[in-house]
Amino acid sequence: MSPARRRRLDLLPYLLISPIALLLLAISVYPALYAIWLAGTDASLLRLARAQFIGLGNFVRLAGDGVFLEGLWRTLRWDMAVVLTELAIALPIALLLNAGFHGRGFLRAAMMVPYITPPAVVALVFCYMVDGNFGILNDLLVRLGILDQYFSFLSDPTASFWVIVSAMVWYGTPLMTLILLAVRQTIPPELYEAAKVDGASPLRMFWHITLPHLVPSMLFLVLLRTIWMSNHVDMIFIMTQGGPGFSNYTEAVYSFKLTTQFEIGYASAVAVTLSILLVAASAFYVRHLARSVLVTK
Repeated sequence: MSPARRRRLDLLPYLLISPIALLLLAISVYPALYAIWLAGTDASLLRLARAQFIGLGNFVRLAGDGVFLEGLWRTLRWDMAVVLTELAIALPIALLLNAGFHGRGFLRAAMMVPYITPPAVVALVFCYMVDGNFGILNDLLVRLGILDQYFSFLSDPTASFWVIVSAMVWYGTPLMTLILLAVRQTIPPELYEAAKVDGASPLRMFWHITLPHLVPSMLFLVLLRTIWMSNHVDMIFIMTQGGPGFSNYTEAVYSFKLTTQFEIGYASAVAVTLSILLVAASAFYVRHLARSVLVTK
């Protein structure tokens, strides 16, 4: 085969993947680079064409921005509350759905209903459920004698946070359950058969067989969900718009609110800073995750 012919064959794979590569550049790389450029300007949606480069001016402003600095804690609190609660609920459900019982297939399909429901719809349903005037939750709590009168959950900083977390957990748990169920089904049944022969109890089999196989996937899921939750806006914004006050202002919500106020340069600086923090934390997390998995293996 001639060298020219060999070169043409070598370029064929790149030619085949070029459409998706160009698409990724258009929808991922270019917006990211444009956001970085905007973060270094005083751009406003009212005068975007006249934006001026100000270097690190927006980042210096962030260092003295109380909403941004407190938003770091609010973002971490939101991530931990949602991700850890989802994991705590998803694990037992995944183990239950792996067991053999009548109607298991129906339950596996029904489990995904919350996740295929649009987040905006979930947010509105929960808003109606906890409404301070006619919400069903208030009605039940008053009838049970837990509350003396209706309570406006979404007007209270602590209560509103947990209502939003509950809505997000209800929406996101099915995906984590599905992934853990798939991982559970990859565990060789011979391991359990051997453990039964040795007289191991179900609890010991879970602790020494099931859990070690699930832990790497669980840790990776925690990372992915943390990244997703750190960038999540719609559920929080629809239910409370970040309020009351700034009590539910995560960094993603703060960046979005700045955009609605036309401060696109400063909003980009918030988003870029959040991205840098997530990349740094993810790199550290993945490094230690890889080490622990390799040591375990």
